Order: sequence, then structure tokens, then C-alpha cells
Amino acid sequence: MKQSLGVAALVLLAVVACDSASPSLTGLLSDEAQLAKGGGSQTQYGFTFAGGLASDPLHPFSATAKTGDPFYGGVSGDPVYLTLPASSGGDASVCNDGSDLLPSIGDWGAYAGVWKGSFSIGAKGQGPSYHLAFNATREDGTGWIWLVVNGTGVKSNNNLTLTFTNVRGLVSTYSTPTGSFDPRVGPFDSTDRCLTFSITATP
Repeated sequence: MKQSLGVAALVLLAVVACDSASPSLTGLLSDEAQLAKGGGSQTQYGFTFAGGLASDPLHPFSATAKTGDPFYGGVSGDPVYLTLPASSGGDASVCNDGSDLLPSIGDWGAYAGVWKGSFSIGAKGQGPSYHLAFNATREDGTGWIWLVVNGTGVKSNNNLTLTFTNVRGLVSTYSTPTGSFDPRVGPFDSTDRCLTFSITATP
């Protein structure tokens, strides 16, 4: 009974820590279920990011995924190093059109640089909608960002490249480019980013 109450309290605390525009706790809790859908034979792939989310050439990322269709079941890793370049790649006017959320922007601002953390991406059902999550700090431990994308991805290159165009990247409330999450020290920047980027798998 005490253990059940403890788990319930932890979940409640996590929900309170996020506002309505923050990444979904439900989305994160469903990651494992999404990543288990691959099935069939598995292949080791190297994954290269380009655009508003870019690979760090000094820290390549590889993972096992479904042979011939790596983004069908899902991909995850920890730690994964990603570069947030000056531009987030997207057209903010497209991301903001018809949205009831606060305006997004098309640059990373003070977040620019290399970030290290847990990454996952999985198809919702059989696609073309995907759930992406990146929970990271800078390599030296400063800053913190929790980025979530729930958007449409387009496969090409015989299913080995997945491209997102003008999708909203949700940035969690207490994200900070230079401060810390624990203890919470700002400056905080939870402005959503409009993203255009691609991920290519190489066997």
C-alpha cells in the first residue's frame, strides 16, 4: 500500500511540474510501449540528424532498429549528443498558424550548442505521426531542456530517412539554456521552437 501511494505521489508531482504547453507525461510513459513495436529482424544503424536538430560529429549515435524500416518501431539511446544550431530550421508563421499555444520562434537563441541526454522517437500506431523526446543538459552539466515533438514525419530514401517540416517543438516550463533544473535556477526559456530537420539511418 505504501509503495502504491509513493508511486501515485511521484506521478502527481511530475504532472504539477508541467504546464499545459509542456511535454506530456503520458507521452513519455508510453515511450517503452512504442519502442517495443519494431518486431522482425533487427539491424544496427548509425543515425545522422540534420537541420534544426543536428548530429555532433564527435559523438555519433547508433542503435538497433527494425531492419529496412528503422523508424517503424522506434529508436532510443542514452546518452545521445545533439547540436542545437543557431536556426531551428522551421518557419514560425507556419507553426503558429491556427495554434492556440503561445507563438513559437525559428531560432535556438541561447540554447545553441551541444546537448547530451536521453533521446527517443517512435511512431504513433503505424505513422505518419511520431513522438520524439529529448531530455538533456550540456556536456558540462549546465542548462536543461526537455523537448517534445508530436508531429508528422515523411519517410524517404527507402524508409531510411525521416523528415519533419515545420513541426512545433514543445519546450518544457523549467528549461534553461544556462541555469539548472535541480535546483531550479534560470534564466528559464520555455518558448516553443518551430523545427525542420531530418534523421537518416545508415546500416
